Amino acid sequence: MSLSEQAPRKVGLGKMASTVMASFLGIRRRSDYDSDAASMSLKQVIIAGLIGGIVFVVGVILLVKMVLANLTNTG
Repeated sequence: MSLSEQAPRKVGLGKMASTVMASFLGIRRRSDYDSDAASMSLKQVIIAGLIGGIVFVVGVILLVKMVLANLTNTG
């Protein structure tokens, strides 16, 4: 079996989260991308991307609500 036919090995939650966050921010090195592409399955990347996107959107919504609540309390 060649390298391209091998199944991707399991990647830890922390590694997956840092990979998705770096991709969101656009701060990936080509060597890191190649390494991650070889070690992660498409299913893992899609699920991590969806979870990362949801966490990001919920975080922005909460931040906006906190800012608006502080503005109405001080005004």
